[in-house]
Amino acid sequence: MEIINPGNEDYHIHSLNYSDGLNTIDEIVKFAGDIGLIKIAITDHCQVHIDIRRFGKKNYYNLVKRWNNVFNKVVVLFGIEADLLNDEGDVCMDIQGTSSDFILLSSHPAPVYGGDPENITKGYLNAIERFHTKIKFLAHPCSIYFEEFIDINPITELCNHYNIPMELNCANLVNKRTNLNNLQEMLKKCDQIFINSDAHTLYEVKTLRDIGFQFLKEKGLIS
Repeated sequence: MEIINPGNEDYHIHSLNYSDGLNTIDEIVKFAGDIGLIKIAITDHCQVHIDIRRFGKKNYYNLVKRWNNVFNKVVVLFGIEADLLNDEGDVCMDIQGTSSDFILLSSHPAPVYGGDPENITKGYLNAIERFHTKIKFLAHPCSIYFEEFIDINPITELCNHYNIPMELNCANLVNKRTNLNNLQEMLKKCDQIFINSDAHTLYEVKTLRDIGFQFLKEKGLIS
């Protein structure tokens, strides 16, 4: 199992600007520099998720075209946490019609995912087949949202086939929103993982990835 980001890089952070984070993008970037991060991705939720949960609607196109880091040397990517929408594998991967080269594929309960929960595995497999060239990694695939129905093994196998990493989502791990049996299966079989915070606060940006690495050490998966 290869860890894609073993160093000071976090590729799953939410902001106040477009999502359910508690801090602005500028605040996150300043803090990332203060704690020694060298590269981050701001990965706010896609438009379907924004509309359902009624997040703010600042102009996203202007952000990605005009924003530059004036605070420090942290490399900042603007990604999107895309959502699986149904059994057919349709995916929302834009904010206000603007997409990204850095797409995380995730799923969230109804009404974001509008398919039959019992078919969530089929939905993932269809989405990966259709969009594997666009997906950077699967975000929190072992969450408790669909734990009764999801079969993590064929999803992991298909991700391995297309060289798509899985994610150890540290926020879900800490907040007990991870199905540990699914996580154990995924970690046994996946070829590549990202270890990301899925941070919604500055405290989480600072602390959660360390907890994820400690978890892997305790399980004997890394030294």
